[in-house]
Amino acid sequence: MVVTVEQGPANITLTIFTPAFNRAHLLPRLFESIKSQVRPGDPVEWLVIDDGSTDSTAETVTRMKNERPDLVRLVRTKNGGKHRAINRVAQVAFGGWVMTVDSDDLLKTGAVGEALDAIGFVDCDPSIGVIRALKSFPELKTEYYFKVPSNPCRHSDWLSAQHQFETADIVRLMVLKMCPFPEIENERFMAESWLWHSVGRTHLTLYINKLWIECFYQNDGLSVASRLNRADSPCSAELVYAAMLESELPIRTRLRSSINWWRYHFHALSRNLSHRPEYRAPAGYAFLGWLMWVRDRFDRH
Repeated sequence: MVVTVEQGPANITLTIFTPAFNRAHLLPRLFESIKSQVRPGDPVEWLVIDDGSTDSTAETVTRMKNERPDLVRLVRTKNGGKHRAINRVAQVAFGGWVMTVDSDDLLKTGAVGEALDAIGFVDCDPSIGVIRALKSFPELKTEYYFKVPSNPCRHSDWLSAQHQFETADIVRLMVLKMCPFPEIENERFMAESWLWHSVGRTHLTLYINKLWIECFYQNDGLSVASRLNRADSPCSAELVYAAMLESELPIRTRLRSSINWWRYHFHALSRNLSHRPEYRAPAGYAFLGWLMWVRDRFDRH
């Protein structure tokens, strides 16, 4: 798919990116949380990528664009999943840094200013590719805080220090260009962890213990249906777990990743998919992966 890149203003520092598939009912709430923090002339744009919606998403964003033409931009693409939308962002974003905010999220008050301050702090250090802050989950009443051995550090160093949780991330645009998601035909889901492990091999992440995004999960959202989505895109799932196994991770994480690699390899084999992975997990975990595949098949039926 060819994307035509329009010439944008030179002063944009931050692209707030929202992938949207049939989210017309949620986008106005997010828009309010963004526009209240961005004044005309601020170095920020809100880029919505309409991922082949069949509702009024495009019309809704167009109305917002008419209200704030300095802030809102809309790009429409054929439905391909969030990872393909992120690849499109790498091609069309005006900002030097990209912050993903999902359609069912809200920006916390003050988040934009704090994000711009953080970018200003690290922009001249090319070794830092990601700025990572916190998300809050009001419905879950759960709070998270970073515990890292050093700051900045590699993604794998964070995962060696504590269990992973969802975070608010800003990625340097050039890093996104360097690490495009693989796009496998007929597969529409690839976990974002592939990106973090890929970036972590070449760049550091700065961790900030501040809340930037407030999350409200939807019943039809990607987070809720994660296991089903992986099973429906098994070759992509293989690549995610291969990227994890190529990182320096704790033994417990490597064990789970090896089992899951085989789990989704069996999903791919059961569907006669032609994708041949370049990486194979150790064969000793194949039986446990097969058992997980059997459970997936049982749960589905």
